[in-house]
Amino acid sequence: MKHTPYDTGKVKIGLLYTPPPPVPTPEETWTQGVLLGDRRGLSDVALSTIQAVASILIIVLVMLLLGGNHNA
Repeated sequence: MKHTPYDTGKVKIGLLYTPPPPVPTPEETWTQGVLLGDRRGLSDVALSTIQAVASILIIVLVMLLLGGNHNA
């Protein structure tokens, strides 16, 4: 059995052949959709939860960077 490319002496058959990519799993499709902005992938509750957690993390980060006063 010859592997690609098959050399006929004048032409190399299959020189530029690339096998097709694997079929994505449902999880990969969902993750890609969410990253590309597909709002069907996230429910409103999940989106609100992610936004709330991100907001809290930003506030904590700013307080740590500015050396917030603990007596306030």
